[in-house]
Amino acid sequence: MSANASKRIIAYIIDFIFITAILMIVSYFIPKNSNVEFLNNDINNLTEQALNGEITFDAYAREYSIYLSSIDSENVVYNVVGLIIMLIYYVIIPVIFKATLGKYIMKLEIRHKDSKKLNLFNTFTRSIVTEGMLYSLVTIFLVQIVSSNTYLISLIILGFIQFILVITSLFMILYRHDKRGLQDILSRSIVVDKEVKE
Repeated sequence: MSANASKRIIAYIIDFIFITAILMIVSYFIPKNSNVEFLNNDINNLTEQALNGEITFDAYAREYSIYLSSIDSENVVYNVVGLIIMLIYYVIIPVIFKATLGKYIMKLEIRHKDSKKLNLFNTFTRSIVTEGMLYSLVTIFLVQIVSSNTYLISLIILGFIQFILVITSLFMILYRHDKRGLQDILSRSIVVDKEVKE
């Protein structure tokens, strides 16, 4: 039987907290890039200037896009390592164990809708919608090939699309009779409650 929305939301929050903690621990072991610290300070100074009315919004947006693009370029190693960790956690682990840590704790299981074995395509498709996997992949490549202005605009557009996907999925889980979200439908999967007899 399909899992109820509250258990799925709690599982999602557990997963978010767990993966964030893992990424923070990993970031501790990745050598710090001193340029990033300087660039972050420059962004803070730029923001202060904008808030004090010392520079126009256009000048702020232009300079901000340059700093942001530079920071993400400098952080490429961390971003790639983070993406690999997320791929392992949200794509590979569910194929092997049929659940992430959050789903395991909440006694939920991800299954293929048609009783077939869950595969990497299914779990990757799920992660595109709810975990922003495509957003992460695209931004890692975009920062290397487009101008800083185009990069900032792309981030805004991709972030908005990701937000819409998550909200749409949440409403589908809350209001559809079968409790399937967008990620479930696109990946031909279903999240079931192991405590409820089918």
